[in-house]
Amino acid sequence: MANQSTTATHFWPASFEERGVAVPFTTPSVAMARVRKGERGRLELLIPGLSGGRGVYIIGWQGVPETFKLTVFDRVLHENIDGSEEITPEIIRHAVIRASATGLAGESAAEFAYRASTRTTEDQVRISLALTQHVVKAILDTELELSLAALSLPSGQEKVQSMLGRISRMLNIPAETLSNAMTEWGDLLEALGVPGYQPAGRLRKILANADHFLNSIRDWMRTAELAENHPANLIVEVLNETYGYWQNAFDEIDALAGNPSGTLKNWAQCKQDLLRHSKRLEWLEDGWPGIFALWEDALRGDHEQRLAAIATILSGLPLLPRDAVDKNSHAQWQDFAKRLGLLAAQNEERGHGDIDLQSMLRQEMVLARSLG
Repeated sequence: MANQSTTATHFWPASFEERGVAVPFTTPSVAMARVRKGERGRLELLIPGLSGGRGVYIIGWQGVPETFKLTVFDRVLHENIDGSEEITPEIIRHAVIRASATGLAGESAAEFAYRASTRTTEDQVRISLALTQHVVKAILDTELELSLAALSLPSGQEKVQSMLGRISRMLNIPAETLSNAMTEWGDLLEALGVPGYQPAGRLRKILANADHFLNSIRDWMRTAELAENHPANLIVEVLNETYGYWQNAFDEIDALAGNPSGTLKNWAQCKQDLLRHSKRLEWLEDGWPGIFALWEDALRGDHEQRLAAIATILSGLPLLPRDAVDKNSHAQWQDFAKRLGLLAAQNEERGHGDIDLQSMLRQEMVLARSLG
């Protein structure tokens, strides 16, 4: 475990790697934990507010099943993550989907995991078609009216190739080079979507979920007549600031679609830019889908359950790391970290004891919703 002087008051991570990746365990005592690679390359679990303290405690990955009474699902998830050469939001997401597909976290989580797996392939085709339609409209000023079913037919494929051939000649790009660039671009947009087209893409949907969450929590704070300095305000402030960084990342990503001719002519460089922005966006959004799902579950309960949800969210509030925020915002984010540390000291004790069945079932529902 980390020294108890390593408190949340002083813990403002320097990088995303130091912050780690959120792991949606269903065991309540580790529900807001994160995994990262330590200095020696070994996996570590970071647990906020253990035993009621302010500290962010660090436990070696191998020792987690011995330290906590994990659910069977959590043990499988732990094994899925064990041995991962890299720790990224995408790698952890795939580990969660594999574990959820076993049904050990309930039927709902298994169903959402199945949908997430099958939707990836379908969305990739739909988004690739949307990208082609967007590029044809932007460069040729022509509508490419083509359904997904028609695209699978030889006539539909010939229609697309004819359009791309015209673009190839107009931009003076070899047909094969253009085709490869369009394929790679479409693949990279699978989780991002094409602006103005459906499906929106998994990462882009988080923007809409954030809007819904902010409106919902503000409505609750107003109707519940909470004090202006209520801890829930910190969640709203942090998300508001984080949202701006999400939007900036999407602006950079969508700028490539806004100038398709320039993007295709300089695809080698633009591909690297798109990879960089999309990877950054995954880290920026990490942890929030689970928070949104937790709040949606709390809305089904009473006032006390919502207060408990606020406390849980605060225990794992994803502060952006130092190297991810503008230098002129460092003081603001450091203040967020200090306020979060003070609030952590007021949280109830998190024990290692027996698994509370009701809390576990609630975490399973949160897990299912976060996969959706």
